[in-house]
Amino acid sequence: MTNCYACINRVHRYTNTTIHYNCDKMVLYYVLKHGYRFGAEVFFEFQRAQRDLSQWNEMYVASIGCGPCTELFGSLLHWRTMGKQDAMYHYRGFDLELLWYPLMNQVRAFFPLDDVATYGQDAFDYYRGTQERIDVLVLNYMLSDMKKFQPAAFNCFLNNLTSLVQEKQVRFIMVNDIYLKISLEASRDLLNALIASRIRFGFSAGQYHGLNQFIGLYRKVMPSPSFTMPNTAIVNKYDPFRTVNSIQTIIRIQ
Repeated sequence: MTNCYACINRVHRYTNTTIHYNCDKMVLYYVLKHGYRFGAEVFFEFQRAQRDLSQWNEMYVASIGCGPCTELFGSLLHWRTMGKQDAMYHYRGFDLELLWYPLMNQVRAFFPLDDVATYGQDAFDYYRGTQERIDVLVLNYMLSDMKKFQPAAFNCFLNNLTSLVQEKQVRFIMVNDIYLKISLEASRDLLNALIASRIRFGFSAGQYHGLNQFIGLYRKVMPSPSFTMPNTAIVNKYDPFRTVNSIQTIIRIQ
């Protein structure tokens, strides 16, 4: 078995700002190694907002930079644990990276009876052309990635994002991101952009795992809950990460 994690580690290296995902085998290995963790992190993030979400009869989720759509599995599972029906859950995932398209298509095919759609197009263009609403906007391991690899476009992205939040009357923004200092910086940039656009909000933020000298404390350290990985073949072959380990910001738009 080829171990692609050496290449993935080069992408994830903190000092790297040029090497990105450039191989289909790399992205597949990435999903097998990280997929359970990322889905679980989103599940627990939605669970933290359950007091509000439990009052909803229907939910429209939009994910920008969705990649393998792990937030779909986490958010839909949480919706089901609240006793809600799949028919009242709607998901739209957007990504412009061609390497993710085969996986996005597989995800969509996995939910043939549900309102699940993935698009290889700009999310802002899509929503300018539709009356669809957004209840929860998810940025799952996306915000820091853009700040790191596309810094020149980052502020423009934040401007478009705040406009989308206003136009679609988004109710929550869920940020789940890598456990690195740049994630804190990217989330704070987002909060400042919302303030500059005079969008009123409340937010809670925290990090799993212990503190370290580079990250410090992002509001609070949250206990790391356990999660189940049911596919033993994947577990035995690829040894996926077994614990949550992200930085999260839940923004409730007022």
